[in-house]
Amino acid sequence: MRELMLTKSELFNKTGYTDLYRFVAVDYTRRLVLLCSLTETYGRVFSLKLGSYKFVMASTPEAVYEMLVTKSADYAGRPQTYSINTRTLGGKDIAFGNYGPAWKFHRKLFTTALRQYLSDIPLVERRVSTQAEKLVQFMEEQDGKPFDPADCLMRSVADVICGITFGEGYDTTNPDLNKLLKLCADVVENDDVARLVTVLDFFPFAQYLPIKAYDRFIQPFFKMFDIIRKFLKEREDNFDPSQPVQDFISGLLCARNEAQFENDEERSAFLSDDYFLNDIEVMFAAGYETTSTTLKWVIAYLVNYPKYQEDIQRQLDEVVGRRSPSLNDRTNLPLIQATIIETLRRANVGPLLLPHVTLTDTTLCGYRVPKDTIIFANTESVHLDPKCWEKPHRV
Repeated sequence: MRELMLTKSELFNKTGYTDLYRFVAVDYTRRLVLLCSLTETYGRVFSLKLGSYKFVMASTPEAVYEMLVTKSADYAGRPQTYSINTRTLGGKDIAFGNYGPAWKFHRKLFTTALRQYLSDIPLVERRVSTQAEKLVQFMEEQDGKPFDPADCLMRSVADVICGITFGEGYDTTNPDLNKLLKLCADVVENDDVARLVTVLDFFPFAQYLPIKAYDRFIQPFFKMFDIIRKFLKEREDNFDPSQPVQDFISGLLCARNEAQFENDEERSAFLSDDYFLNDIEVMFAAGYETTSTTLKWVIAYLVNYPKYQEDIQRQLDEVVGRRSPSLNDRTNLPLIQATIIETLRRANVGPLLLPHVTLTDTTLCGYRVPKDTIIFANTESVHLDPKCWEKPHRV
């Protein structure tokens, strides 16, 4: 495995920040301070009401575990606010779709299609290794000069996701896919508009007011759907059901072909283009920005702790040698796995999980929680809980 040591001076951010951490920490501190302030004032499990909605914040490991594991069926709903319902074409996605037959069907379909693809280990390894080699080559070409790795990291992650979703030959060199990825990144980065729309959603009458924030937030999703619809039609026109599943979109088309062949009207209704558009959009929304941001945090931490770079390189040399690493090497690379997991803990890219809604009257840590209450799981409080971690604020 080639050795590549990175230093702070090489990774000076082009935005002018001298502190490397800041190039991936935009707006992170502000959210964390607000959450900490509310927790200090009202306790780690508290409720509030905003507009027409009741909320509960789960901010202890016990509360989060109870909500997501022991009583997951009670908390399996999603809020169906105006912006969510509009941008998902009527709640037709598995991220924000409400719990029910359609959601359960698409969740199973989503995981099955991915599992069929991921079962081809050599294909997955080849696509990831190709992008890893390009990334290493890019860094070596900088020849010790300062550079910003953000764009190259995002492009490498994007090319892997494009291959998983659309198949061989689809990557960021395609203008439409490049536009799709930019729209996806813009949605994530345009945090101010997203926060404003979230607050407006709590007051249902706001949807009838001439507020431009709704259009600014929702229109990028419709533009993404237009691009995805084009690729979906291309693949459908050339789809051969006798061929094995080689990517996510062929898995979706295969399921629809089977439902039509069996004259299953209910399954066919759940396999309309609107559902497919949302499934494919979720692939990019869930995997693109989050993965590339996590990788930026990995680099940020390693350049600040060069000793761990050396230890990781030593372990790679001992286990992998000069070849590319494979998935079979994971058990023999505990330091790398620990680095990834610790980065996910400390550089938590999702301090608040997507909101859940109670489907029935239930309880949380002994407190009564009525039906239709919105619940937020504060993962930051779990990742930084001194009862769970020794010196939780240190890496």
